Amino acid sequence: MGMDVYGKRPKSETGEYFRRNVWGWRPLADYVLENHPVRASGCRYWHTNDGAGLGPAASERLAGDLEEDIASGAAAAYVAARDARLARLPNKPCKHCGGTGIRTDAVGQKMGQPSRVIDETWCHKPDHPRYGQVGWCNGCDGRGWDRPVETWYSLEVEDIRDFAAFLKDCGGFRIC
Repeated sequence: MGMDVYGKRPKSETGEYFRRNVWGWRPLADYVLENHPVRASGCRYWHTNDGAGLGPAASERLAGDLEEDIASGAAAAYVAARDARLARLPNKPCKHCGGTGIRTDAVGQKMGQPSRVIDETWCHKPDHPRYGQVGWCNGCDGRGWDRPVETWYSLEVEDIRDFAAFLKDCGGFRIC
């Protein structure tokens, strides 16, 4: 699943189509909304695929703003601060194994997870915290914890650069 963004009157191949999967679109849209709320306000629904978007002039102005962010280092600073904030978030105990690393509920029993050995047979690296031990959980890979969902979403300066290039040549866009 992702967001397909189509140019309305593309000037080049770059402006025809822009896509990010759900894990990449959300933080990119959040970046635009947080850093350029006035420019972004013409698009009512950044987080849905119902055809909302911006017109040609607004798209070009937003492209210019994003290019300025990249040139000034503001985009890189935002990404670095976001990454640092996400890295500080604490792990969450796995809801499937209660933080033990071994899934013993009916699903876990049926799948043989309490007796599974964590080893190279299951493509685990020797640096796994429970490598060699018996018992596994498919929810947390036997670690007993998961990273918060927010950390699953990624944003790089290159994503912002790619979107700016699309906006510059799209002639307005719609998110589908």
